[in-house]
Amino acid sequence: MNTFSSIHAGTPSAPEASEDAPCWQLKRRCALTPRQLMLSYAVLASASMTVALFFVWHGVWMISLWCLLEITVAGAMYLFYMAHAADGERISFSPDGHLAIEVVRGLDTRHYRMNPAWARLERGGAGGQRLWLCCSPLRVEVATQLASAQKRRVERELKQALAERQSGRATGLGFSSDPV
Repeated sequence: MNTFSSIHAGTPSAPEASEDAPCWQLKRRCALTPRQLMLSYAVLASASMTVALFFVWHGVWMISLWCLLEITVAGAMYLFYMAHAADGERISFSPDGHLAIEVVRGLDTRHYRMNPAWARLERGGAGGQRLWLCCSPLRVEVATQLASAQKRRVERELKQALAERQSGRATGLGFSSDPV
């Protein structure tokens, strides 16, 4: 199940949020640690190699080719899993009052800034299951890793935070009247 999670240290993140400003970290929950993942691959490869060596010993070479293909495909899937384990978004209000969004998809990390006075949330897609943060021509899909109940909760919280900033009730945040 995917859920809220924290960003691991060492990765560049969106501009730091002020202490009292809300921050949403919407990340995929990984079932395996990197060590567990590598150990599971090592066990799979060892078992496959044992089978391959047994059949090579008995003169059946085709089984070893199949085992090599199996290990290669499994390795590719493990690499794909590792590349996308950190997928998600981080949404926060920067100290200067802008809405800072960091989107991680595989090895690609993108940073966006929006003026919260003009930002809005839009729902769309099949059955209204997709959620976008929009500001003029910029449209960023968020909460892609969450279940629909969690997505509704994030939508509610984001709408409330944006409404507070648009009405000027947010304390300690400076606003710029310039468009992003």
